[in-house]
Amino acid sequence: MIESTDSAPSREAIGVIPGLALLFVRGILLWIVIPLGFLAWVVFTPWLHGRRITLGQFLGWVDNNVVAARERSVLRPLFRRPPQPWIRACDIERVHHRIGKFDLY
Repeated sequence: MIESTDSAPSREAIGVIPGLALLFVRGILLWIVIPLGFLAWVVFTPWLHGRRITLGQFLGWVDNNVVAARERSVLRPLFRRPPQPWIRACDIERVHHRIGKFDLY
Protein backbone atom coordinates (compact mmCIF):
# COMPACT_ATOMS: atom_id res chain seq x y z
CA MET A 1 0.00 0.00 0.00
CA ILE A 2 1.02 3.58 -0.42
CA GLU A 3 1.54 5.36 2.84
CA SER A 4 -1.39 7.67 3.38
CA THR A 5 -2.33 10.32 5.88
CA ASP A 6 -6.04 10.41 5.09
CA SER A 7 -8.63 9.11 7.49
CA ALA A 8 -9.79 6.13 5.42
CA PRO A 9 -11.54 3.34 7.34
CA SER A 10 -9.32 0.47 8.34
CA ARG A 11 -9.49 -2.96 6.72
CA GLU A 12 -10.86 -4.37 10.00
CA ALA A 13 -14.12 -2.48 9.33
CA ILE A 14 -14.95 -4.61 6.27
CA GLY A 15 -16.89 -7.43 7.93
CA VAL A 16 -16.59 -11.19 7.77
CA ILE A 17 -18.61 -12.00 4.64
CA PRO A 18 -17.18 -9.24 2.42
CA GLY A 19 -13.68 -9.98 3.72
CA LEU A 20 -13.96 -13.67 2.87
CA ALA A 21 -15.39 -12.80 -0.56
CA LEU A 22 -12.43 -10.50 -1.21
CA LEU A 23 -9.94 -13.18 -0.18
CA PHE A 24 -11.62 -15.86 -2.28
CA VAL A 25 -11.83 -13.75 -5.42
CA ARG A 26 -8.31 -12.36 -4.91
CA GLY A 27 -6.85 -15.86 -4.59
CA ILE A 28 -8.38 -16.87 -7.90
CA LEU A 29 -7.43 -13.65 -9.70
CA LEU A 30 -3.81 -13.81 -8.55
CA TRP A 31 -3.32 -16.97 -10.62
CA ILE A 32 -4.11 -14.81 -13.67
CA VAL A 33 -2.67 -11.47 -12.56
CA ILE A 34 0.81 -12.66 -11.56
CA PRO A 35 1.75 -14.29 -14.90
CA LEU A 36 0.26 -11.39 -16.90
CA GLY A 37 1.91 -8.86 -14.58
CA PHE A 38 5.26 -10.61 -14.98
CA LEU A 39 4.95 -10.49 -18.77
CA ALA A 40 4.02 -6.79 -18.62
CA TRP A 41 7.00 -6.13 -16.33
CA VAL A 42 9.33 -7.83 -18.83
CA VAL A 43 7.91 -5.75 -21.70
CA PHE A 44 8.21 -2.47 -19.75
CA THR A 45 11.58 -3.29 -18.12
CA PRO A 46 13.51 -0.49 -19.89
CA TRP A 47 11.08 2.14 -18.58
CA LEU A 48 10.69 0.53 -15.12
CA HIS A 49 14.41 -0.15 -14.63
CA GLY A 50 15.19 3.49 -15.30
CA ARG A 51 12.83 4.39 -12.48
CA ARG A 52 14.28 1.60 -10.26
CA ILE A 53 10.97 -0.24 -9.96
CA THR A 54 11.35 -3.85 -8.88
CA LEU A 55 9.18 -6.78 -9.90
CA GLY A 56 7.75 -6.89 -6.36
CA GLN A 57 6.70 -3.23 -6.51
CA PHE A 58 5.16 -3.68 -9.95
CA LEU A 59 3.18 -6.78 -8.94
CA GLY A 60 2.10 -5.05 -5.71
CA TRP A 61 0.84 -2.11 -7.77
CA VAL A 62 -1.05 -4.45 -10.09
CA ASP A 63 -2.55 -6.33 -7.12
CA ASN A 64 -3.65 -3.10 -5.40
CA ASN A 65 -5.40 -1.94 -8.56
CA VAL A 66 -7.06 -5.34 -9.03
CA VAL A 67 -8.41 -5.03 -5.46
CA ALA A 68 -9.68 -1.52 -6.28
CA ALA A 69 -11.37 -2.81 -9.46
CA ARG A 70 -12.93 -5.74 -7.59
CA GLU A 71 -14.34 -3.45 -4.91
CA ARG A 72 -15.92 -1.27 -7.62
CA SER A 73 -17.50 -4.13 -9.54
CA VAL A 74 -19.12 -7.40 -8.47
CA LEU A 75 -18.39 -7.06 -4.75
CA ARG A 76 -19.48 -3.39 -4.48
CA PRO A 77 -22.84 -4.16 -2.78
CA LEU A 78 -21.01 -5.89 0.10
CA PHE A 79 -19.17 -2.76 1.28
CA ARG A 80 -20.40 0.21 3.30
CA ARG A 81 -17.14 2.14 2.98
CA PRO A 82 -15.77 3.76 -0.18
CA PRO A 83 -13.65 1.47 -2.35
CA GLN A 84 -9.87 1.43 -2.18
CA PRO A 85 -8.40 4.24 -4.31
CA TRP A 86 -6.63 3.55 -7.60
CA ILE A 87 -2.86 3.86 -7.57
CA ARG A 88 -1.51 5.79 -10.52
CA ALA A 89 1.42 4.45 -12.56
CA CYS A 90 3.53 7.46 -11.56
CA ASP A 91 3.20 6.35 -7.90
CA ILE A 92 4.61 2.81 -8.33
CA GLU A 93 7.83 3.77 -6.51
CA ARG A 94 5.84 4.42 -3.32
CA VAL A 95 4.05 1.05 -3.28
CA HIS A 96 5.05 -1.02 -0.26
CA HIS A 97 2.55 -3.86 -0.77
CA ARG A 98 4.00 -7.20 -1.87
CA ILE A 99 2.31 -10.42 -2.92
CA GLY A 100 3.27 -13.22 -0.54
CA LYS A 101 3.75 -16.85 -1.51
CA PHE A 102 0.76 -17.87 0.62
CA ASP A 103 -1.59 -15.37 -1.05
CA LEU A 104 -2.23 -17.86 -3.86
CA TYR A 105 -3.82 -20.44 -1.55
